[in-house]
Amino acid sequence: MFFELQPLRIQAGWKITYNNFTEYDISIHGEEYSYELNEDLLQLISDKANIIIDLGWYVNGENGGNYIIQVVKEYDWENPVEKVVTWSKVEIIACIEKWTCYEFYTKFV
Repeated sequence: MFFELQPLRIQAGWKITYNNFTEYDISIHGEEYSYELNEDLLQLISDKANIIIDLGWYVNGENGGNYIIQVVKEYDWENPVEKVVTWSKVEIIACIEKWTCYEFYTKFV
């Protein structure tokens, strides 16, 4: 099965480093297509605010895995300024769309 890229509402000013974030949703499509999930799903960079939004799927022993999305300032990967761990794709999309809004990311400029 082929999955299109996930539509997202992202405001101007962001560069896409990579985008492998598809419409696949494990809660809808099941684990058969879980190859769509990996640690490098989406990375966005704002040069103006010097922040990175990074999204990946990380496998764990408890429930199979979770999305982890984080905002990293000035490449300080050890201390993200925002971080969400969830199994919910809806929550991840909401984070991306909120965090790429001008009102959110300009507090880091």
